[in-house]
Amino acid sequence: MRHPLSLAVALAFASPALVHAQSADSAITFAIAAQPLGAALNELSTATGIPLAFSPALVAGKMAPAISGVLSTRQALAQLLAGSGLTAQQEGGTIIIRAAAPRAAETTLPLVSVAADAIPGELPQAYAGGQVARGSRLGMLGNRDVNDAPFSVTSYTSELIANQQAITVADVMANDPSVRTVSYGLTNAAGAGDSFMIRGFYVQNSVMFDGIYGIAPSRTLPVETAERIEVLKGPNALLNGMAPYDASGGAINMAPKRADDKPLTRLTANYASEGVFGGHLDVGRRFGEQHEWGLRFNGVYRNGKTATDGQKVDMQAATVAIDYRGERLRASLDAGHQRLDNQAPLGAGGLGIADGLSIPAAPDPRRQTAQDWEFADTKSDYALLKAEYDIAPALTVYGAAGGSNNRFAYLSTDIFVIDAAGNAQATVYFWPNYDRHRSAQAGLRGSFHSGGLKHQWNLNASSLTRTNGYSADYYGIASFDTNIYHPVFVPAPSLAGISYTPPKTDKLELTSYAVADTISTAGERIAVTLGARHQQVKNTAYNTSTGRGATVYDQSATTPMLAVLFKPQTGLALYGNYIEGLSQGDTAPIGTTNAGQVFAPKETKQYELGAKYDFGRFSTAAALFQITRPSGLAISNGDGSATYKVDGEQRNRGVELTFFGELAPGVRALGGVVYTDARLTHTDRGLYDDNFAPNVARRQLNIGAEYDVAALAGLTLTARMIATSAQVVDPDNTRSIPGTTRWDAGARYASTAWGRPLMLRASITNLFARDYWASGSGAWLYQGQPRSVALSATLDF
Repeated sequence: MRHPLSLAVALAFASPALVHAQSADSAITFAIAAQPLGAALNELSTATGIPLAFSPALVAGKMAPAISGVLSTRQALAQLLAGSGLTAQQEGGTIIIRAAAPRAAETTLPLVSVAADAIPGELPQAYAGGQVARGSRLGMLGNRDVNDAPFSVTSYTSELIANQQAITVADVMANDPSVRTVSYGLTNAAGAGDSFMIRGFYVQNSVMFDGIYGIAPSRTLPVETAERIEVLKGPNALLNGMAPYDASGGAINMAPKRADDKPLTRLTANYASEGVFGGHLDVGRRFGEQHEWGLRFNGVYRNGKTATDGQKVDMQAATVAIDYRGERLRASLDAGHQRLDNQAPLGAGGLGIADGLSIPAAPDPRRQTAQDWEFADTKSDYALLKAEYDIAPALTVYGAAGGSNNRFAYLSTDIFVIDAAGNAQATVYFWPNYDRHRSAQAGLRGSFHSGGLKHQWNLNASSLTRTNGYSADYYGIASFDTNIYHPVFVPAPSLAGISYTPPKTDKLELTSYAVADTISTAGERIAVTLGARHQQVKNTAYNTSTGRGATVYDQSATTPMLAVLFKPQTGLALYGNYIEGLSQGDTAPIGTTNAGQVFAPKETKQYELGAKYDFGRFSTAAALFQITRPSGLAISNGDGSATYKVDGEQRNRGVELTFFGELAPGVRALGGVVYTDARLTHTDRGLYDDNFAPNVARRQLNIGAEYDVAALAGLTLTARMIATSAQVVDPDNTRSIPGTTRWDAGARYASTAWGRPLMLRASITNLFARDYWASGSGAWLYQGQPRSVALSATLDF
């Protein structure tokens, strides 16, 4: 017999919608945040209509992890109770939660470890701890479980994004040891977006949106609108096609949010030092008899003074996601608009350092170096329509079409340091520009069995066009002397007679056709993926006076891929791959004798061997890689001038160790370490052969940890260390920026005291206020982030 107290608790926590209760085997979409176990069980009961009975003393002080995805009630309970010492037993229409000491007469619900294969279009579930997903998108190969992917991939969840109060992709990438941020687009770089180094190669302005290039705004898209931020390390032309900008080091994808079966109305109020206030509204609903229609809206606003003196930011963004999930047809429409206005940001190129000058100490990033009148204003609109239809159970046709319009205007200065005291020359420029992207994709995928082998094949065709317009006529409209440690402030230059409407300057057309086949044995213990993509690249330059275009490059290349995956035992996966990438060719920079010359696209080649092991709630991976890519350098002519040439090669060899998940109940870890030996080879006349490649750190370490405080249910403490070794900044290896270690810390508190889920968060970036150079690009160096505080409160209605 059930104790009267147990029955009372069951009734107290039961949903009023008991008449609609579902079977414990019925699958629905869950989205339960990490919180005290009692509150999580209550939320599960409300979502399913199944009453749960438990003593409050039994769950006191215990925390439940976040769960999300399509699960049965049994599976959801298993995840919530894992590691708690509790078990679930069904008695009639009620599920009883007891201590894990089952009697022989009891029938205990098994604790299920959910590791279902992801299907195309459906995101893999979150892994234990909720920070990372169980799988990630592999371009045209679709979603794959981490241990089914013959590449190094990581997918960061919306739970991590929210808990770390991330606002750009750069904030999310701070968790990854293989990635370093070169420039931080939200506040630190005028007219530039987030720019990264992945495995020692650049990825700039090339974030995909829902697996498609050319949709996400070219500068910065707030990650509050994303369900996942996925990172694939290494070249990936077959999987994703050629990016419109440089993406030699890897691919970053933003998976948009979709409406869940459970209605969502979530409001977040936030603050960041020194005075940026903002909010985020997230609303989701599903409609129809089978919840086939979904609508998700996200609105983000930020305004105020940043942690850098004199700097202000004003950002507005709104996104709408409509999706349909029928029995055979699935479709989605995403559209968004954003506006970002920065006042007094740093120049897009960072700070320049004169040749032969020793690297000066990094200035305090809280000190204003930009002029009060400098600005960077951007406006972006984008839309993406996708659909797929199951012609037969093992045959699906799919397609996508979309684009983005981006408009920029920035008045800024290039600051060039000329002596050890920090004295510098500042050159003022006004730079209006725009870019338009149009992207389309179509394909056919299916599977069949032959001779005891399973084939999963995909045929894909894609097209991407990028049209640019800019004006370089306004470079050097004024100049003045200043100092990076003690800035000089001067009156604003006149913009009278200067046009904000730039002419069309160039157009990039990318057309490709790809085929891939994954062949696996019974049980999929061995899988081999073969494929190739044929890419046509056409670059047209336009005379800004006459508007006439002339083709400067029109060639094609085929980039193959071979990947092998072997699973000798449960939880262990061994893999190897050879894959090539294709990236836009260099443009000779201002200051060289051939400034503006566009070079041929670069082919990047990667060899990789790796191993992954899943312990159930903690996962580790190791990879050895070698990546080679043509390298461009400004070669001195001996008369004070230099000519930019692309005739060398950069070869990066490295080892990468990563981990994520729960080390113990209430203890989560995320991060890893990477060692990279980046060398220059085949350089002009062998001048720099075997020298270290500029701007690549040999050692990178990221370790993040979260601890749920047992003495105060709902409280979680967090810490993160990001360590980067020294980097040379020039090909002759005579100068380098020192290594640095950055510490971040935070805390959050989950409560249901108001009868609704409430999450309070606080974090400090660069806890010890280190002044450091984050990275470099040629003679230009980029500052690290200043110490800043972020606070937020999230309430579900």
